[in-house]
Amino acid sequence: MCNPSRSIETAFALASAEEPPRARAGGKGSLRVCAAAELEEGGVRIVPNGNSSIGVFRKNGAFFAVRNACPHQGAPLCLGKLTTTYAPSSVHDYEPALEGHVLRCPWHGWEFEITTGKGLYDARSRIKTYATRVDGDGVLWIDL
Repeated sequence: MCNPSRSIETAFALASAEEPPRARAGGKGSLRVCAAAELEEGGVRIVPNGNSSIGVFRKNGAFFAVRNACPHQGAPLCLGKLTTTYAPSSVHDYEPALEGHVLRCPWHGWEFEITTGKGLYDARSRIKTYATRVDGDGVLWIDL
């Protein structure tokens, strides 16, 4: 039987790792987002990708791309806010964690760490993440 407390602790450990795992690139080419300078700090750009879309966030000068769909009920995840969450702790002890790197679903509040896509409510949950890069002309790309 699954221990929910252990699952949450495992999810936080994975999301907090120095070199967290990322979703593998699918080798399906690249998707142009915009000139990197156009995406301001703390901003998001949602880019159509076939029948779905990908949200690209700029946080502390770095770019993070995630699939724009919550696995819970398909909400437009990237319309949620980047925020901080709280690590598992004892009663009445609130420890901020993953400051500014947690994407909270706008419909039901499910939380995902944007570097790894890890769901913070279950060690096995995740949203798809994509590698990003800025080319020599200053254009931001998502590697599919």
